[in-house]
Amino acid sequence: MKIVIAQMKHETNTYSPVPTPLARFAVGGGVPPEGDAARAFYKGTGSAIGAFIDLAEAAGAQIVIPVAGSAWPSGLVEDAAYEHMVSRICAAVAQGCDAVLLDLHGAMVTQSHEDGEGELLRRLRALNASVPIGVALDMHTNFYPAIAQHATAVAGYQTYPHVDMYETGQRAGRAILALLDGQARPAMAWGNRPMLPARDAPGQRRFTQPRTAGALQGDGGRGRAVRVGVRGLSECRHPQRRPVGRGGHQWRRCVGSPLV
Repeated sequence: MKIVIAQMKHETNTYSPVPTPLARFAVGGGVPPEGDAARAFYKGTGSAIGAFIDLAEAAGAQIVIPVAGSAWPSGLVEDAAYEHMVSRICAAVAQGCDAVLLDLHGAMVTQSHEDGEGELLRRLRALNASVPIGVALDMHTNFYPAIAQHATAVAGYQTYPHVDMYETGQRAGRAILALLDGQARPAMAWGNRPMLPARDAPGQRRFTQPRTAGALQGDGGRGRAVRVGVRGLSECRHPQRRPVGRGGHQWRRCVGSPLV
């Protein structure tokens, strides 16, 4: 069994003047790690890609890591950086594999693509229409239709601050491994609900604990989660969003919060 594991994470702030070149996705500058270097860097960590590696090793799978890039929030991802990572992931899948496990954020916007994750998944599906694709996403995903259309299984963080990244990777990865073993047939349902979460008041912080999230999201689905989007950080051109005025400023914020 051969599994392609990759990471491409960025929470884009389209208002930020800080550029996002490839070096921001690397460890100490340069280019993001890949292959054995990426495996050594993330194995044993509490990340979703760390969970993917552990699950694949436990299953005795051959692991291919074409790229593992993660950058702090900043402005639009430069097209050259995006194509560097996406081209490597696509090339690995084109060489043949039994499954793909992706550690993504869900709010990546590039110079050319508003939905960076959806575009990646679209290209992967064009290469292989049937390969199972498991995706781990941040709670602050801007969930576009392309993600649901092209992924096989999606799991998202259920805590804020995010302390369940590893568990999210486990949920996404186990669903795919169960599919490969003939023990499950993942199905997906999603929708945008007309909700506008209030911004935090000055001096207040917002916390979500696993028990609270579980009560809200339910226990009937392996990857059930609420995505609240990136509020007040990005211009929204999604057809199910509209601009909302606040305090004399025009904030473009998500009105349809995705439920997956």
